[in-house]
Amino acid sequence: MLSTQPFRVMVSSASPSRAWPQVWVRLLESPLLDMRGIFCFQPCLVHTQKNLLDFRPFYWRLPAEPLCFPLPAFPSLHLPPARQSRTRMTPEEIIENLRLHLATLYKAGLALRLIDAFGSAGSVLGADIGKLLAVEGMSPGVKKRLRCGKTKTQAEEEWRKCDSEGIRILIHPAASWPTALRSLPEMPLVLFSKGELEPGDSKALGIVGSRRPTPYSRTQANRFASDIAGMGATIVSGLARGIDTRAHISALEAGGRTLAVLGSGLGRIYPRENRALAERIPGDGAVLSEFPFSMGPRTFHFPQRNRLISGLSTTLLVIEAGRKSGSLSTARWTLEQGKNIFVLPSRVDEEHNRGGLHLLRDGAGAAISPRDLLLELEIAEPPRQPGRKNGPAPRPFPGELGGPIEALFKEEDGWHPDALSARLGVPCGPLLAALGRLEMDGYILKTPSGFYRMG
Repeated sequence: MLSTQPFRVMVSSASPSRAWPQVWVRLLESPLLDMRGIFCFQPCLVHTQKNLLDFRPFYWRLPAEPLCFPLPAFPSLHLPPARQSRTRMTPEEIIENLRLHLATLYKAGLALRLIDAFGSAGSVLGADIGKLLAVEGMSPGVKKRLRCGKTKTQAEEEWRKCDSEGIRILIHPAASWPTALRSLPEMPLVLFSKGELEPGDSKALGIVGSRRPTPYSRTQANRFASDIAGMGATIVSGLARGIDTRAHISALEAGGRTLAVLGSGLGRIYPRENRALAERIPGDGAVLSEFPFSMGPRTFHFPQRNRLISGLSTTLLVIEAGRKSGSLSTARWTLEQGKNIFVLPSRVDEEHNRGGLHLLRDGAGAAISPRDLLLELEIAEPPRQPGRKNGPAPRPFPGELGGPIEALFKEEDGWHPDALSARLGVPCGPLLAALGRLEMDGYILKTPSGFYRMG
């Protein structure tokens, strides 16, 4: 927001020991209040301020200039010195970092705080116990894991496994570390990657939503992911069933890039039906995880990985989210990282998108068209061509029956399975199976009356 008058604001910053201070701004006096203002200045409506009691309030007058969230660093905020990246680490240094990562796996941000305090993973492993316990978030359990021979053995095995499987080990703050994650708090020390990260991935749209989406939501996930990927932005999601799967597939089919962030190790792809998709993504993107290669999915892994989905994204689009949807966890992380959220609107009486409607009420932007996201992604709007719709060409229907079914849908928009069976001369069983697959992939929609129409 811009104003010709000074604002009076309350600024609260987190402990200086953090890798980057979390700065929250609450508007106290201003003639301006718009939806973006609600979104920026009242984050407590849509996220949990878990460290609020540790914040130190003070008053500061802001002159006439844009008010952004988070605010840039002020003289009163003392940041730790940035870690210097090195072009190459020895195998011993990589294993030391893996030991530290494994010992602090469920203590978000602790590994980086320890390295800020002691200088390197090797120094942390040899540090005095009393000094270790003085670091914020450190516990006797983590200290035990740091000194445990089992953790060292696991780190060595992990290094050998990654080497044999062609998995890249990304260690903060090496040049290979994702640029979007460098200045964010609560980040891991290590990421495992199948595929390459590229500079263009800095313009990325995160897409999350229901694992059991409606046909409308699947169609819109296809539309947004396909159009945005076709314009050059990367699509980030979590490889889950439903909306995540549609976002990844649509980005690839549009000739774009996509990043998938897992809640399991790269050797335990979840869900299992997405193994083929996980093998396909590294050709035009990357599959990422902070979890060891053979670690399976656990319920508490997914809220933890959501901070990486939001961190890798420039902005977040929530396609469909119920009242208790995991997508709301990603939305909270997005706000804590100072980024904006957009929501696909739906009917107000639809319970399956109640969480998304609450985000809209609390100030999130409404995404009606992919063009609504171009400004956030800093992408130039493509010129409109008379008589032609922008976006990728329609996808051909897959499968043995795909071509004949598509030809009939070009004749008539709506078909009943019995009429299709008669026209094609195909038994109802195989036909219904083919229609079900086409519906799941967003090619067609099933109406309440039992007819199918183009998606």
